[in-house]
Amino acid sequence: MDKYEKVLLVDVDSKIPNLALMKLSFYLKGKDYNVELRRLGYSYYPTRKKKISFIDGSGYNLIYISTVFTPNDNIIRIINNISVYHGGSGHDLFSRLPKEIESSPCDYSIYPDNDWTYGYITRGCIKNCYYCFVPKKEGRLKKVNDIEFILNTSPHRKVRFLDNNILAYSDCISELEKLVSLKIKCQFYQGLDIDFVTDEKAYLLSKLSYYNEYVFAFDRIEQKSYIDKKLAILKKYILKDWKFKFFIYCHPKMDIKSDLLYRIEWCKDNKIIPYVMRDLSCWDSELKNFYTDLASYCNQNNLIKNMGFEEFVNKRNIKMDRKQKTLNIVGNSSIL
Repeated sequence: MDKYEKVLLVDVDSKIPNLALMKLSFYLKGKDYNVELRRLGYSYYPTRKKKISFIDGSGYNLIYISTVFTPNDNIIRIINNISVYHGGSGHDLFSRLPKEIESSPCDYSIYPDNDWTYGYITRGCIKNCYYCFVPKKEGRLKKVNDIEFILNTSPHRKVRFLDNNILAYSDCISELEKLVSLKIKCQFYQGLDIDFVTDEKAYLLSKLSYYNEYVFAFDRIEQKSYIDKKLAILKKYILKDWKFKFFIYCHPKMDIKSDLLYRIEWCKDNKIIPYVMRDLSCWDSELKNFYTDLASYCNQNNLIKNMGFEEFVNKRNIKMDRKQKTLNIVGNSSIL
């Protein structure tokens, strides 16, 4: 690669520091390039109007753009520069960093307001859920990094692991034991798979210096009896109320009362925080306002603990006809 004087990295929509851009920055600075990051902060919500951003590329020898969320693809226009490279899952599911860059440490200095370490112990997943692109992008579950490397190449002493299914990893016990011994504040940011909970794993999870809630998923009502059994295992070791959060997958084809609202009520009954994860099709549904109201209520921890849904809707600054439609859909649900 020829030497360029000035490089611009464009982070379109990452909610957390972008690992690919941090690795790229570390690599380029090692080659004596001047690196600048521009963080645009686009929302991943598909219905919010997306204004195209025009970026003047004059003065930069090379420009890299990273887009994480598909709704934000092709909303960046670079003018006065043709040396532009675009990657990220939201733009190209199969784009990859070169091996020498992928193996680089992260340059955390380009995100000066961040105080977390980020990294993957494993990548990929053994499952093939129809709404998830991880198996297509990352393949089968495999180890890609040592915990020590992730920690020792960062200035920050707390870590968010981005693994998609660490509990399914064949050597998961050893990795959890290592984290327990290190006594470092940590979080599995992408959540944990309840299918692979055992007594031994639940015990080790309880011994971690864990940040916030342990996150799992309750995607389908058919899982209830199975999840009840796994939750009983977890609660033998993790005793604190509201210490679990469950993603509640939401799709317009799901029955609202017997499926979606039932799973939310199940969470409240078990003192678990529900977090409504809307399928993209919810934004095109005739009930999109209801899904928005429900997500706004469930996805704020203090509200779900201390307020009924009806009180929330009545206090929310929305038009009266929309309030009535939302409450009519819920009916006599106990989340009121």
